[in-house]
Amino acid sequence: MKIGRRLAAAAATLGCMHAHAQASGSVTLYGTVDTGVIYSTNQQFTRADGSTGGGHAWQMGGGNLVPSRFGFQGAEPLGGGLDAVFTLEQQFLSANGQALQGGTAFSRQAWVGLRQDGIGTLGLGRQYDSYTDMLGAYVSSNNWATPYGSHLGDVDNLNAAFNFNNAVKFTSADFNGLTFGGTFSFGGQAGDFSAKRGYAVAATYARAPVAFSVGYLDLHQPLDAALGGASGYIGDFACSNPGAMYCLLQDAGSMRAFGAGGSVTFGAATVALTYTHTRLGDSRYFSTAAQPRTQAFTFDIGELNVTYMFTPALQGGVAYIFNAAHTDGRGTTRFHQLNVGTNYSLSKRTALYAVAIGQIASGTGLGTDTNGNAVNYAQIPVLANSNSSRQLAVMAGIRVNF
Repeated sequence: MKIGRRLAAAAATLGCMHAHAQASGSVTLYGTVDTGVIYSTNQQFTRADGSTGGGHAWQMGGGNLVPSRFGFQGAEPLGGGLDAVFTLEQQFLSANGQALQGGTAFSRQAWVGLRQDGIGTLGLGRQYDSYTDMLGAYVSSNNWATPYGSHLGDVDNLNAAFNFNNAVKFTSADFNGLTFGGTFSFGGQAGDFSAKRGYAVAATYARAPVAFSVGYLDLHQPLDAALGGASGYIGDFACSNPGAMYCLLQDAGSMRAFGAGGSVTFGAATVALTYTHTRLGDSRYFSTAAQPRTQAFTFDIGELNVTYMFTPALQGGVAYIFNAAHTDGRGTTRFHQLNVGTNYSLSKRTALYAVAIGQIASGTGLGTDTNGNAVNYAQIPVLANSNSSRQLAVMAGIRVNF
């Protein structure tokens, strides 16, 4: 929705704008409200005596198809094709109104910068990294399968589990189908330039009906640098989530991820394929007071995503995700996940959706039972983990853009 205010009105309120800027700037208010009902199987719970069990769960979820959010985008032409631009964006849970990431005012984006026609955009502030921007376009969780359909814990960040603070980001203009970009996040720690530092680079080539992207992400101390610390982050691998079996897996010295993806469109059908390799170095996941040790974890994840437009208003999709998680001395754990879904557009702004997600875990097991033994526990992203190697979730809801 265009607010359409000339900055003369702002000048009357703030008394600090020049007349030539008043006549040319604009601010856009935008957002999404998304709410649905979720049914899931085998959710683990703890009994009064300390033992664990599993059962079905009915719950309401906010931001299922896409995250519920609102934001402001502004632009002011400065002449010669140069614009001053900014974005402020906040995410919330529409089911209860809760703000994410410890109540951060603008948890998704808060940046300001310059945009030059034919060159690109340079932004400063809290932003999504270039790797996530370009690789995330191909996965089902960002299109129709909801965040519940993302890769385990979104460990490769294709579903934007975190963004970069204190970041400088450049995204190029489109050069005959080629777009590229880079992001650098300052750690800001005195005496150690590398602490909490991160960077990402990526490039995309898109000429219909084919698109292809490649990217790399490198982040030091991911838990504190990008995930809000042990108490601020509420994602799948956070201990503040009471159902997080894989608690603090990302409490690591470093995170490095490489990814490649592409898509091709055949009439009403689009086929997309992605591969990512993620390494968490010096993770304290298995560390205890008696055995304070760190280990490296690697995740090799592939996704095949197929969508079909039955009509201009009705879309269907199916995706298969394979995840091989490996750590030295413990073997390999495999997660197989199937996403199936459909959405129907009632209008340009409003859509109904239904999605089913199933996951099976096999192999050594990344989970740990009450006796400290390795177990295979499935965990569909965002939900509490299963008490077995299998889990199913079915959800339906409505999404309205504004």
